[in-house]
Amino acid sequence: MKSPEEFTVLSSWKDIALYLGKGVRTVQRWERQLGLPVRRPLGASQKSAVLLYRSDVDAWLATRFSARPLQNNETVLANSGLARSTLKERIREAQELRTAHQVLTEQIQESIRQLTERCDLLTTQTRRKPWFPVSSVAPQLLPNTLANSRSLASERSPEASAG
Repeated sequence: MKSPEEFTVLSSWKDIALYLGKGVRTVQRWERQLGLPVRRPLGASQKSAVLLYRSDVDAWLATRFSARPLQNNETVLANSGLARSTLKERIREAQELRTAHQVLTEQIQESIRQLTERCDLLTTQTRRKPWFPVSSVAPQLLPNTLANSRSLASERSPEASAG
């Protein structure tokens, strides 16, 4: 009996699997998911007879699967050494960033503390000695827009000139 390598047409899942060096279920999955070019009789169900030309399989393999270049031990070691030095550099950068973040956080907390103290100080000073009302300020000391609006308001309403 001939082996599947000698056939130009592979006529069963077993022959196809044997030719590809895989299991039957793997080859059936490749048909569904990767588009293995299996042929069936017209109008046949999924469980019917299958045909596959060796030339179709070879062409499909050439387009679907690419050969990876072999790496020698020196290349692998050089790549791992590069990766290790890159990783160490990234870890050092992360530590520097963490330290800078801590310093900035402390500065922000100190600024908030000082701002809170100053707000509290202003609040206590205002309670002891309230700010003088704007109407008691001489108009020439106010900015032009504020002085003009006060004089216009006093001209419009008699209550403003009485107050």
